[in-house]
Amino acid sequence: MNNIKYWCSLILVLITINAFSQQTFLNGKILGEEDGKPSSPLPGAIIIWAGTQDVTLSDVDGKFQIPVTVVLPHVLVVSYVGYRTDSVLISSTERVVIRLYQNLELKSAEVVGKRQDTEVSTLKTLNTETITEGEILKAACCNLSESFETNPSVDVNYSDAITGTKEIQMLGLSGIYTQTLIENIPTVRGLAVPFGFAFIPGPWIESIQISKGAGSVANGYEAMTGQINLEFKKPENAPPVFINVFGDNQSRLELNSILSTPINKQWTYMLMMNANSLTAKNDNNDDGFLDAPLVKHLNIYNRFRYHSGKRLEAQLGIKGLIDDRIGGQSAFEPDKDEGTTNAYGFRMKTKRAEFYSKTGVVYPATPYKSMGLQTSLILHEQDAYFGLKTYTGTQGSVYANYVYVSMIRNTDNKVKTGIDYKYDKYDENYSDSSFNRTESVPGLYGEYTFGSEHHKFGLIAGSRVDYHNLFGWLYTPRLHMKYNFTPEFIVRVSGGRGYRTPNPYADNIGVMVSSRKLVMEEKPKLEDAWNAGINLTTRFYFLHREGSLSLDFYRTDFVNQLVVDQYSQNDAVLYYNLEGSSYANSFQITLTHEIIERLTVKVAYKLDDTHTDYRSYSALAKPMLSRDKALFDVGWKDKKEHWRFSTTLQWEGVKPLTAMNNHVHGTEDELDYSPSYFQLIAQVTKVFKNWEIYVGGENLLNYTQKNPIIGADNPFGPTFDATRVWGPIMGRKLYAGIRWSIPASLK
Repeated sequence: MNNIKYWCSLILVLITINAFSQQTFLNGKILGEEDGKPSSPLPGAIIIWAGTQDVTLSDVDGKFQIPVTVVLPHVLVVSYVGYRTDSVLISSTERVVIRLYQNLELKSAEVVGKRQDTEVSTLKTLNTETITEGEILKAACCNLSESFETNPSVDVNYSDAITGTKEIQMLGLSGIYTQTLIENIPTVRGLAVPFGFAFIPGPWIESIQISKGAGSVANGYEAMTGQINLEFKKPENAPPVFINVFGDNQSRLELNSILSTPINKQWTYMLMMNANSLTAKNDNNDDGFLDAPLVKHLNIYNRFRYHSGKRLEAQLGIKGLIDDRIGGQSAFEPDKDEGTTNAYGFRMKTKRAEFYSKTGVVYPATPYKSMGLQTSLILHEQDAYFGLKTYTGTQGSVYANYVYVSMIRNTDNKVKTGIDYKYDKYDENYSDSSFNRTESVPGLYGEYTFGSEHHKFGLIAGSRVDYHNLFGWLYTPRLHMKYNFTPEFIVRVSGGRGYRTPNPYADNIGVMVSSRKLVMEEKPKLEDAWNAGINLTTRFYFLHREGSLSLDFYRTDFVNQLVVDQYSQNDAVLYYNLEGSSYANSFQITLTHEIIERLTVKVAYKLDDTHTDYRSYSALAKPMLSRDKALFDVGWKDKKEHWRFSTTLQWEGVKPLTAMNNHVHGTEDELDYSPSYFQLIAQVTKVFKNWEIYVGGENLLNYTQKNPIIGADNPFGPTFDATRVWGPIMGRKLYAGIRWSIPASLK
């Protein structure tokens, strides 16, 4: 099966490239006339067939090549900044020389645009959804996981009722199969996965790009279901001072601050700080356990940006955080109860330090060409206990990626090549067992891009080869194609392969809060999966207002997977390598429309069909994952954006539950299911000149899961289980906050 997929993908790429090799092209050169001086080449001139989307740019010598997709004779339009646009009637494919004449006067114009809070392109080859700062500001405040509350593509759920761990899900699978990058550097990976999204403050984020399916090979082989790339606020355009203060009725307090200042003409500095705490013991359901752990957290990020004014650009960043979480029974006191059966307690201490650098060389005369080097160093430590169970984990990671970007003949044929190296040293210890390893992986990759956003057809074909010191050679092919039937209607298809090394304990840290034993039945192998999908997106106008409709279908098939079996035994969670099939089908439809001026409505429905063969039972649904979900979101702004209002209603369908009370399920028809439920969130913001006030609420319907902890009266007994969380634990949350900043123009 693997060989068939490999040869099919290779043949498809070859057929596509061969089709382009048979296409007819018009070659020419663009020259500029300046005050009677001899003609000089114009690099970067825009050449487009009139009335089409077929466009290209001239190279450093003024030369260009554009495919002939029209019937000749036809008009070719050529433009260049500072020169008069010219229209030339082309009657044949013979080489042409076109001269542009300099304008005597350049007039300025002010362009006023309206940016959507969530943007889905109908031109890009990759199926990418961009969440802008406007959408992020609709969230309560506070960290990355909360930034997805109004987005139907990414689900966020609690993994258990004690640790406060939030797990993201994408395309019907856990977030461990989604690659998370910060400005295109892989960051939230390894031991950071359980709490990594809670460690990224929302006010630091400028935008989020969500790409479904196989991602770019330039970022590694780990993306299976998609990529989430975060863009932080930049030193050169951030306000000199930004402060965000937040608090809620459950005693959560948070402070975010950003300071940005130029050091000199080349260097700019930014300091970002985040401190948050939850100090009150909340037990709204009176089961004797805290509804959320107590938290003390500090996060600091120093960022430097360098621009030589010519060719060299660089960025440096140093981050550090400490996090301390205490949960369990309300009566638990860490100093006297740790390691005893006086009261059940949970505590996790995390320390993390990061350093990264990005260095790039650009060529102003040849803007299509560049090269860069990315490096990062991560040190991560976490020390925890769950009742009488203990867990420690350390991770040291080094990453380096050199990339070179250029073109073949013209800018319609771009290439990206590079080499990278990844080193990870893991040391995980759980009670009386350990799982330690060192990974050293050099890699080589190449990616070919045909066309641009203005072409009807676009293609991105990439592959990479890595040598893993534990698992040998890894080959990763990926292919993305798009076709624009019109500029407003696009069809995209994609396919590719991904790998990841499982971290058995960190990936599933929530299962530790139960009386079950964790049984590692065999040594985990490399996880290996294929993903393929199709997307249809169209923009339309109804009642003279813009809207968009998007349909997705993606399927992920595992060649191998570390199965975490919570079905087969009541007293144990079994870990073993996949022995049958495991797959996930995900379908989503999203409709967005501005029904009246400045009032936008978004409606979405998603179906996730995820099944795995367990050792004793075939094709059972993934536990604690709802098959059906829906979202209804309304956002409004007044004309001058002095007031903003947003509300989101979420519906979660029923979820299959794990084995309990000596009942082991044999077929899917015998599974126990949770009820379905609704959640409502809303926020109102008042904007003043340099500051704004916001108030809002989450879970406004006050729906909570009754008795989320089984055996809460005897936490050290055989039936204790806090992993069966299918709904909200915390009741209605009300919050308020203030944002204040000094305009960037005063820097």
